[in-house]
Amino acid sequence: MNRRSVLVRSAAGVMLSGALLPAHARIAELGDAIDKAGAQRMLSQRMGKAWLSQLRPELTERARAVLQASEARFERQLGELLSYAPTPEIAGSYRAMEHRFGAYRALLQSTPSPARVDDLLKASGEMLSLAQVATVQLQERSTAATARLVNLSGRQRMLSQRLALFFLANQQGARPDLVQRETAKARADFVAAMGVLTTAAEATPAIRANLELAQSQWIFLQAALAGESQGPRAASDVFLASENLLSVMETVTGQFARQLAQA
Repeated sequence: MNRRSVLVRSAAGVMLSGALLPAHARIAELGDAIDKAGAQRMLSQRMGKAWLSQLRPELTERARAVLQASEARFERQLGELLSYAPTPEIAGSYRAMEHRFGAYRALLQSTPSPARVDDLLKASGEMLSLAQVATVQLQERSTAATARLVNLSGRQRMLSQRLALFFLANQQGARPDLVQRETAKARADFVAAMGVLTTAAEATPAIRANLELAQSQWIFLQAALAGESQGPRAASDVFLASENLLSVMETVTGQFARQLAQA
């Protein structure tokens, strides 16, 4: 059995379509707030990944569905986070995000083009930075160790999408030095965070089991990223593997968030 067959078969049990990623209710607890705040980081990168994926004919239809679902989720959660914001500083962070999202959404709704890859990377990076600031602000509202774990596990979701984003950007002519630098950083950050999460005293057996699954999906993503830099097989494998890893880390982040709510 070749590597692609193993990837597809192993991934089938965890894959979620864009429309099926979790839809949460209104924010009531800090753990939920940190989870959703962190999800904005992930969505900033997932939307960019989906926009770029539309340039691949074999991914166009799937990518369009992921982009539409991600835009809707980002906008919905932004409204919830603005309503929840417990301090003027946090509210200000989300107003800044709201302001920048308009320009980013306009780009995302434009026809994908290799000529606009640099614009896409810049805009997605700005949204990521804003989302990171706000997530840390919310995490710091709690002194519980679990609050950091919600943030950290949630950030793994973003890294899965950021790696795919830069892989696809590289296929469309992004600067090689930028791709190499950001890819290396995302990989190192993911590995370091997995070490923290898997050894955390707060990780229950159920969480550890899902972290083991995440580790297996991480291996598949690494295999896909190491494939050919051109061609439909490479793009499809990276897209699929990043979605599967995201799915598992969504579950882990939710588990830590519920644990924080019960603390």
